[in-house]
Amino acid sequence: MRAPVLSIPREAGISFAINATLSLAFFLAVFGLDRRALSWAMPDALAFDFVPQSIAVSLMSALVPALIVRKRFAIAIGLRSIVLRAIAFALAGAALGGLTAFVTGRAALSPVDWHAALAMKLAYGGALGAFITSLTLQRMTR
Repeated sequence: MRAPVLSIPREAGISFAINATLSLAFFLAVFGLDRRALSWAMPDALAFDFVPQSIAVSLMSALVPALIVRKRFAIAIGLRSIVLRAIAFALAGAALGGLTAFVTGRAALSPVDWHAALAMKLAYGGALGAFITSLTLQRMTR
C-alpha cells in the first residue's frame, strides 16, 4: 500500500474552491438575488460583511484541513494545539476583516454593481482560505 502524499498546493486549491463556494452561499443569503448596486456603508453594509466572512474563512481554513491531515498522516499534534491555532487564525481574520471594513467603509466609495461585489467576495474568500490552509499545513509539516 502506498503512503499518502500531502500536496499543500492541492489542499490550498481545494480550500479556495470550498471557501469561494461558501462565500457565494453567504453572499446570496445576505445580499439576495436582486441585481442592484450595493453600498459599502448602510443600508447594504458591504464593507462590514468582510468581518464575519474573514472570521469564518480563517477559522475553517485552519481547522478542517489540519484535522484531516492529522488523521490521514497520523501526525502527532494534539487536538488542543490545532483548535488554539484555528482560534488564533480566526482572531487574525477578525482583525483583517475589521481593517478591510474600516478602510472600504471610510473611503466613501461609490456603490458597486452586484456582480462585481459577488466576484470580489468570491475571490477574497477563496484567496484567504487558500492562504490560511497553506500556512496551517506548512506549519504542521515542519
